[in-house]
Amino acid sequence: MKALNIAVVVMGVMIVVGVAVIGVTIAKRLGGASEPEPAIAMSLVPGAPLASFDPATVPLPSGARLQQIVPAGNRLVLHMAGEGGRDVLMVLDMAGGRVLGSFLLEPAQ
Repeated sequence: MKALNIAVVVMGVMIVVGVAVIGVTIAKRLGGASEPEPAIAMSLVPGAPLASFDPATVPLPSGARLQQIVPAGNRLVLHMAGEGGRDVLMVLDMAGGRVLGSFLLEPAQ
């Protein structure tokens, strides 16, 4: 009988702790919009020199807003939100800064 009482108390404590964790999680998520985490975390090595590069001008489609930048090897992919739900993926060469190509993403009809 004593073992049963101990089991009931332990399970009751576990239920209270579980409900508290759920409540805190819900409060954090509803509390405010936090900044989205970057897709790729980059760290700089202390003392390592940064490579210099020449500035490059990249022509953006008219009315497009830059949504995301994703490094992919020696290339850079720019995701831009266009007008009317038409997004554009532009692939850049990081060495020369030139546009290699782009993909127009249109919503399905």
